Amino acid sequence: MSTLCTVVRLRLPGVDSVDDLGERLARHVETCLTCQAESARYRTLRHRLGGLAEQTTTAPATLVPSVVIRIENPDLEETGDRRAVVRRAAIAVSAAAGAAVAATAGTIIVIGLRRAHQAA
Repeated sequence: MSTLCTVVRLRLPGVDSVDDLGERLARHVETCLTCQAESARYRTLRHRLGGLAEQTTTAPATLVPSVVIRIENPDLEETGDRRAVVRRAAIAVSAAAGAAVAATAGTIIVIGLRRAHQAA
């Protein structure tokens, strides 16, 4: 890996495109397959993170009542429909938490990329 490759690798997270790297580094990327691959990975990452802003997630209507029932009645015997409600609530809580973590991580990364780009 050349010095230019190292510089490109360090600068790519903070730019929107290879053209923003400057003329010398952009020319290097045109001829270096390693840097082209790295650039493509960041382009894909930016595209996917941009799509996260358009996604919304809503919890099912039964989520809050199910969780409250279990919190208020920890010794409640899980039989029949009650067990199914609790299981669905646990799945919904897990899914909502996962979506929230993904959205938060995506937002943090996008903000970091934009700040790095503005600082460069």
